[in-house]
Amino acid sequence: MRLLLYIATFISLPIQTLAQNIYIDSLRHCLTNPSIETTEKINIYQVLTERFRTELKYDQATAENQKLISLAKSQHDDLNLTKAYVYQGVIYNNQQKYDKDRMYLDSARVVAKRSKNQIANAYTDYLEAIMLHSYQDYEAAIKSFQRALSIIEHTDEEFLKAKIYYNLYSIYTNWNDLDNTFLYANEAVKSAQKSGDKSLLANSYSALAVAYTYRYDAHRKTEDLDKIFEICAEAIALNNQYIGQVSTRTYAIAKLNIASYYFKYYPEKKALIKEQIFETLAAAKLTQRNQVIIASCYGMLSELAQMEQKDALVENYLQMAYTTLLTENPIYLHTMIRICEALATWYDKNDLYEKSFHFQKLTTDYTRDLFNEEQAATAKRLEAQYQFDKKEQEVIVLKERAENHRKQQLLAIGLGILGLFGSFFMFRSYHFRLRYSLEREKQLATEKNEVELQVKLEIEEKSRLKAEQKILTLQQEKLQNEVMANHLYIQRKNEVFQQLKEKIEKDKPMNIQQILRNETLLDNDFEKAKFQIQEIHPNFFTMLSEKAQQKLTPLDLKYCAYLYLGMDTKQIANLLNVEPKSVRMTKYRLKQKFGLDTETDLMHHLRPTV
Repeated sequence: MRLLLYIATFISLPIQTLAQNIYIDSLRHCLTNPSIETTEKINIYQVLTERFRTELKYDQATAENQKLISLAKSQHDDLNLTKAYVYQGVIYNNQQKYDKDRMYLDSARVVAKRSKNQIANAYTDYLEAIMLHSYQDYEAAIKSFQRALSIIEHTDEEFLKAKIYYNLYSIYTNWNDLDNTFLYANEAVKSAQKSGDKSLLANSYSALAVAYTYRYDAHRKTEDLDKIFEICAEAIALNNQYIGQVSTRTYAIAKLNIASYYFKYYPEKKALIKEQIFETLAAAKLTQRNQVIIASCYGMLSELAQMEQKDALVENYLQMAYTTLLTENPIYLHTMIRICEALATWYDKNDLYEKSFHFQKLTTDYTRDLFNEEQAATAKRLEAQYQFDKKEQEVIVLKERAENHRKQQLLAIGLGILGLFGSFFMFRSYHFRLRYSLEREKQLATEKNEVELQVKLEIEEKSRLKAEQKILTLQQEKLQNEVMANHLYIQRKNEVFQQLKEKIEKDKPMNIQQILRNETLLDNDFEKAKFQIQEIHPNFFTMLSEKAQQKLTPLDLKYCAYLYLGMDTKQIANLLNVEPKSVRMTKYRLKQKFGLDTETDLMHHLRPTV
C-alpha cells in the first residue's frame, strides 16, 4: 500500500510541474494579445521576473526584466522603471555581482528623483537595504528597510511590504531575537496574503514555521508544536490550491522543511518522514540547481536507515548524496563537508579504513576550499561595502557642493543687480560684498572639511586592511594547527597498520579484537584531545614554542602532542617503533628545553601550558 502511495506521488509531481509550465506559458500568451493593457503587461513582466529569480534562473529573470525596462521607458513610466531597476539590482546582488547592483541602485535613484514619487524612493531604499544586508551590515540594513516601510505604510504596496518584513525576519533570526523574529514573520504572512503572490506567501509561511520552532524550543508548549505543522501544511496546500502559481523550488523547500520537523520532533514516525522525503526528492529533481535539497533528502534517509540498522542503505544514500553534490557548479561546500564526514565515520565504524581515510582526506580538502572561499567572499564583501560607503560619502559631498554652487550663483546674480545701482547705493553694495566674503570663507571651510574627510577615509581604509590581515593570519594559524593534529592522527594510523602488516608477514600470534579495542579507546582519547587542541586551545603548538627556552623541532612538537594525549613511554615507543630508552632520553631533553628540573612531571607541565 505504501509503495502505491510513493508511485502516486511521483506521478502527480510531474503533473504539477506541467501545470506550472502551463501557467508561465499562459502569462507569455497574454503578452502576445494586441489588446492587452500596458498596466497588465507590466504586471506580467514583474511576475515572470520574480518567478525566475526565486528559481535561481537569473539569465531568464534578467531577460524578462529587460523587457520591463524597455516598456517602462517607452511609456515614460518612471515609477515602474524605478521598480525594474531595483529588480535587476536584486538579481545581480543574489549573484554577488556587487559592482552591477550598485550601478542599478544609482540608476534607480536618478529615475526616482525625477519621478517625484515617494513609492519610487521606497523601492530604492529597499535595494539599498538588500545590499547592506548582503554586506552583513545589519544595523544599517534595518534602518533602510524601516525607512522604506515608513513611506509605504499606508499604501497598497503589499508585495514590497512582505519582502521587507521577510528580510527583517531573516536579520532578527540571525540575532536569535525571538520576539522580533515572530513579529516580522507574522507581518510577512499578512502582507503576502494581500499581495496575491502565492510563492511569496509560501515562503512567508515557512518563515513563520521557523519562528514557531524557536518559540517551541524555548517554552516547550504543545500548541506551538502543533502550529509548526499546521503552517507547513498551509504552505504546501498553496501548491495544489493555486496550480502553477507556487514555484517548484519553493514547494520542494516547504516539503523538505516539514520532513525535517517530523524528523526532529517525531522521529518514531519513520513512514511519514520517508513519505515527505520522497515527495521532496521528486519535486526537487524536476528543476535545476536543487542539488543541496536532494542531498539533504538523501542525508535524512541515511540517518533513518542507520536508526533501522540497514547498513547497506546508509552507505547507498550517503553515496547518492555525495554524487549529487558533485554535479553542482560550484559545489555547496557546507553540505559536502557534512556528507564526507558522515561517510568517513560510517566506513571507520565498519572497519573500512582505506575508504574512511579517503573521505576524511576529502573532508579536509573541502574544509580548506571552504576556508578559501569564505576568505575570498569576505574580501569581496568588504571591498563592496567600502565602495558603497565611499560612494555614499561622495554623494554627500556632491550635494554639498551643488548647494554651495547654487548659493554662489544666487549671490553672483544679486551682486550683479546691485552693481547696476552701485553709484546710488554704496552702502548696500558694501554690505553685499561683506556677505560675499563670508560665503567665501564658508566655501573654504567646506573644502577644508572635504580634504579632512578624504584623509579620514584613507586612514579608515588602512585600518580595515590591517584588521583584515590580522584576521587572515589567525585563520591560517588555526588551519595549520588542524592540519598538524590530523597529520598526527593519520601517521599514528599508518604506523599501526604497518605493525599489523609486519606481524602478519612474520606470522606472529596476535589478538585482533584486543588491538581494535585498544585502537578504539585511543581514537576516543585522541578525538577529545584533538578537539581541545583545535577548538579550546587553537594556539597549542604556538604557545609551546613560545614557552620553550630552546627551539622545538617538529619531532619535539610531535612528542609533546603524544604526551598531551596521555600516552606513556611504552605507548610512544611502540607507536614510533623506537626503544623506550630513546623516549626517556627525548623526554629528558624536552625538560631541558622547557627549563624544568628533574622532579617536575613533563606531562603535567604541558597541560597547564595550554
